[in-house]
Amino acid sequence: MEPTLRQGQLVIFTHARNYKPGDVVLAFQNGREVVKRIKEYKDGQVFLEGDNRDHSTDSRVHGWLVDRHVHGKIVFPRINKSA
Repeated sequence: MEPTLRQGQLVIFTHARNYKPGDVVLAFQNGREVVKRIKEYKDGQVFLEGDNRDHSTDSRVHGWLVDRHVHGKIVFPRINKSA
């Protein structure tokens, strides 16, 4: 699967805290900002995966992420792929 967003593409995010599986979020993971999709959300933690699974370094490598490290949900462009 190709990446949903291109490098350098403008995105707008909101600081909403009502995350759910399928949301694309801006997060601080492993010392850098990343844009990933929430695969699972439970007990104040998120499991993040990139849409380009074959080339993504995400929670499959780094493990679950405490939700306070999620800066916000991407609201533009609209991304409607299923989780």
